[in-house]
Order: sequence, then C-alpha cells, then structure tokens
Amino acid sequence: MRAWEEFVKRQEREIGVATTRKWLTPMKVLKHEKNQLLLEAQDAFQAVWFEEQLRSKVEREIKGDKGRPLKIKVQLAPTNLVAKAPFQDLAVKESGRDLNFTPDSLDPYALFPQFVKVEESQMAFKVLSEISGFDALTGGFKKPTMELGTFNPIYLHGPKGVGKTHLLMAAARALSRLKYRVFYARAESFTEHVISAMRTGKMAQFREAYRHVDVLIIDDVHLLARKNATQEELFHTFNTLHTAGKQIIVSSNCPPRLLQDIEERLVSRFEWGISLPLEALGKEELRQILTMRSEMVRFPLSRDIVDAILENFKSAPAVLSALNTLILRSHLSHKSRLNLKMAQGYLEDLIKKEQKAELNSTSILKTVAEVFGIKTDDILGKSQCREFVLPRQIAMYLCREKLKMPYTKIGHVFSRDHSTVMTSVRSITKSLSNQDKDISSCLTDIQRRVINL
Repeated sequence: MRAWEEFVKRQEREIGVATTRKWLTPMKVLKHEKNQLLLEAQDAFQAVWFEEQLRSKVEREIKGDKGRPLKIKVQLAPTNLVAKAPFQDLAVKESGRDLNFTPDSLDPYALFPQFVKVEESQMAFKVLSEISGFDALTGGFKKPTMELGTFNPIYLHGPKGVGKTHLLMAAARALSRLKYRVFYARAESFTEHVISAMRTGKMAQFREAYRHVDVLIIDDVHLLARKNATQEELFHTFNTLHTAGKQIIVSSNCPPRLLQDIEERLVSRFEWGISLPLEALGKEELRQILTMRSEMVRFPLSRDIVDAILENFKSAPAVLSALNTLILRSHLSHKSRLNLKMAQGYLEDLIKKEQKAELNSTSILKTVAEVFGIKTDDILGKSQCREFVLPRQIAMYLCREKLKMPYTKIGHVFSRDHSTVMTSVRSITKSLSNQDKDISSCLTDIQRRVINL
C-alpha cells in the first residue's frame, strides 16, 4: 500500500494535482501483496484512462516481491458491471447520447495535382497515385495501374510537414471517387472513437464502422504510443481487414522499427507491406506550395511578401497557415492591396509563435553538444564520464526549465528514469544558486545560440 501511495503522490507532481485527484486517487487498491496489484475503477472510462496513461509507468516504478514484475489487474466497481464481458467491452451507458463513428473530414485542397514533392518522396506519391488511378502526366484520372492490396499495409513515414496527411487525404478522395468504401481517421479520432465506444457499450457499432470498409487510413499512428487499449483495438481491426484483403494505409513520423511504446505485434504488422519515406521540403518546394495555393484562392502575393513568409516559416503547414492568416486579416481590415509592411504586421504574432516553436528538445541537444564540442549521441549515451555527464545534465535542466517538459517525458528523450532527470535538474539548479561561473557561462552561451531560450 505504501508503494502505491508514494506513486500517487509522485503523479501529483508529474501530471498535476487536478488530473491525479480526478482520475487516479478515486481508484481503490483491493489487493497489493507480493507480485499482485488489484485495482478497482469507478467506471470504464477511468479504467481505460489508467490503461492508456499509467499502466506501463506503474509496472516500471512499483515492483513485486524480490524485484519481480508486478501483475496488475483492473476491475470495475460492482455497480458499474454491465455483463461478464472482457474488459474492452465493459461500458457505462450514457443516456441520450447517440455516437456516430464517421471519418474525419478531408481538406478540399489536399489533392494529387497540388502535392509538391522532393525526389525522396517520389515513390510514396507513385504508389498512392497508382492505386487511386491518378495520372501524373495528364493531371486526370484513369483506371488504376496497381490493385488494392498489392502492398498491404502501405506505411508512409517522415517528419511533420512533409506531406503525409496531404497524400493520405488525396488518396482517400480519389479512392472514394472509384466507389470504394474509404475510412480516413487521424490517430486521435481513432482513440476517441475507441474510448467512446467502450464508455457507451457500442463496440459493435465501432467495429461495424471501421471493419466493414474497403480502405482504412489511419494518420499519425505514432500518437497511439502507450495507449494500450487503443492499440489492442487497432491490432484486431488490422487483422480483420488484412485477412479480408482490404487495403490499410497508415502514416507515422518514423519507420516502424523506430516507433516508441507501440506493441511489437503491431509494429510487425506495419512491416508486412511497404514502408515509404517522405523527406522534408526545401525552400523552393515551399515557394511552389505557397504560390500554387495563393493562385487557387485568388489571393496573389508579391515576391517580397512570399520571400518574407518563407524567411519566417519553414514547413508547409506553417506557410499555409500564414497565407490563411493574411487572407483573413486583409479581409477584416478591408484593404484592397497588401504590401510588405502590412503583411509583416498581420503575421507578427505568428512569426513569434513560429520562432518559439523552433525551440525543442532536439535543438537544445544540438546546441549543448556544439558548445561542449561533443556529439548528441554522447549526451544520449550511457557513458558516466564527466565530459558527457555535465552536458547531459545541462540539457535535461534546459528541457525542464525552458520547455516545461514533465520529468517522465525528459526521461523518455534521454532514455533515463525520471528520478535521474530530477537529480540532474537539482544538480544544475544547485550549481547556479552557488554561483558556479563555469555552469553559468555555459548556459549563457547556449541561450545566445538558441532562439528565445
């Protein structure tokens, strides 16, 4: 019991008092002895929240007898049991609520002709356009030159802003045009649908929506990390569709083997078909996108405004967001002609936000490594030499103090336990309070090199 109580207190610090008291504190410990922990959830939603957010953390931080793995079981309070069904089918009935498991809407501009690609993204474009019947030469449509299921699944991967969502939406729209039943969903929507179905006892309707289709498209599957119940449902949905010969298309920010906190059996399924990379767009590709979209919406931009946008916004989503902001604010101000000074004024807040967004754990790691003359791999490695330990502690400190990252998330970045992160942050904080000139000088140098640090 004491180990559980200490765990709950830690969560108040790490995920917040309000969240902990709402979701975790009400759970009862029915049994905690040797290698077993039996918890009672007030309802299925609380049980799902525990499965998605905390099970893996409890397993890491609370050990059984003699350090053995702890077997954790979650059951619903007796008054909330619907039937003797498996956990994922337990539900709380919500009167008057009618769920509608529908696909996410498609961006009307996310079409094959509007997709701007670099050489490394050619194969992804080719495969999706061929199963969809899009003819890149004529810009029209013809009979598909590749049958659905030739590669199954089709797995697109690349960093944010390279066009994964654009391609998925273009394929969804084109395949629907061929009368295929297509279901496109963001990973967040899939998760929401799973949890809602569990809460309301509508798993049958959920499975009807997702498993009786010709093409299932899930965008950003890496966002399912640590969501065990959602991954379980995707695994069985995948198996059902694959066995029936239906096409599955997914996207992620990395290749299957580099997915973090995704079940191995699901990762192996993603590797069954073809994995297609998409690479970051250069400045000229972004110029093409901006020019093409401004022409489509009949909002021409002068060259100096285009250059200003590309100077401050480095990804396709950011560039298009800037364009949309210019259109809206020009309309609201009733200005017939837009000049550079006006454009800069309209985009001032977005530019500041974009600069702040450029600061992340990766930029901190890179800058710390440059200042100390080492590699980022040295910081992330296991060596305990002071040559690497001090930069590692400083990088952890900056992630905590400047990015406000939770200790557990920092630990995930550095492949360390959250307690190690806390110790590192305290060490640097103590050095600064003791006016350690070496540490202070290093931090000053790092802060000068990184935007808005």
